[in-house]
This record gives sequence, structure tokens and C-alpha cells, in this order.
Amino acid sequence: MKEKIEQKGIIQIPLLIGIVSAKTKISISKSAICPLFFTDGTFNVLFRYPENVLNWLNYLRANEKGNPLKKIFENDKYSVFSLMIAMDDFFRKRDNISVSKERGDRLRISDTDGTPYNILKENSCYKIDSNAKNRIVRFIKILSLLTRWKYKKSSWTWDNLNLYKFTKRDFQKDKKRLNNKNFERFLRKKPLSWAITSGQNVEYTLEKPDKLY
Repeated sequence: MKEKIEQKGIIQIPLLIGIVSAKTKISISKSAICPLFFTDGTFNVLFRYPENVLNWLNYLRANEKGNPLKKIFENDKYSVFSLMIAMDDFFRKRDNISVSKERGDRLRISDTDGTPYNILKENSCYKIDSNAKNRIVRFIKILSLLTRWKYKKSSWTWDNLNLYKFTKRDFQKDKKRLNNKNFERFLRKKPLSWAITSGQNVEYTLEKPDKLY
């Protein structure tokens, strides 16, 4: 089960690149390799599950000429050692943005109990705390610089927001085994989102106390 989960994680960004590039030409610069390896923890599983990774890359035809994935996974720029050095440099850039309990690549919006964090009331709406916003914008700009994909300020919204509170649960907290019967009962709850995180656990979010619609 764990290998299947890692298989799922490795393809999220490469799959999107593969789909979009079938219709639109995508330019991948060599400087984009590190941030793309960083996304979804791809770098962490390259050598941990090489067979799974290679299966997905073959499925996505990453070795074919003209496929943008070829420049990411079959390039002459990095040896194993130089890739480790480059990734370490990328992590240091991220860590320079980090503060206590908030990693530089993440925008924290709640505590573990669901209490809003970095969210401020503004009239009848809400906004992201300016310090938290500035940190995550710095990280986005790092990604933009390395990938050469333009950061469009107008495409991001940090204020005039609505606040919804949901409930996060999982099978382990519910003391339920992952079997067909419990899974069918779970689906009847109409979860807002869910993910199988191990062979015996499902993490999920329910629309309560608030509902989107």
C-alpha cells in the first residue's frame, strides 16, 4: 500500500506537465529542475522507490524527444552528487524564509485544533496576515525565478476572504479499520476531501460546522 501511495505522489506535477504539454508547448529551464523535484517530495522518492518512479516515467513517455519531462529527468546538467548539492542550495533558500513553526514553503492558516492562524478579521471579511503573506510571496518569487514561469500578482488573493471551518478526522482517530463496510459508511458522510495515507488509514475533511453551499 505504501508503494502505491508513493506512486501516486510522484506523478502529480509530471502528470500535469504531460497533459498540458500535449496541447501547449511548455518550456522547462534547467534552473526549474530543483523546484520541480521539490514539489510533492519527488526528490525524496527518486531513489527510495526507483522501480515505481521509472514505471511512471515510462508511462508518461519522459524519454521521448520533445517531451518537457525529458529535460527534468534525463538531463546532462546534474550528476547524483551535483543534484544533491543543488537541492541543498534550494532548501537553504527556503529555510531563509522559514520562521518558528512555519516552514518557508508553507502558508499556515490554522492550528491543529482548527483555530484560524495568520488570518485576521477585516470588516465583514478576512485577510491573510501581512507577514505570512510576504513570506509565502518570497517563496513564490523564488519558484518564479527558477522556473521562469511569471508570477502574476493579480492572480493571487490575500484579502476580502470568507472564512469556513471544517472538521478533519481519520480512521485511526475514529478507531475504525479500513475495510469495505467502513469505507462505504464513510463515503455516505460525503467528505469534502479525503486521502488514503496508509494501508489502514484514511484522512478526511467534513463540511461541519460550516458548509460551502
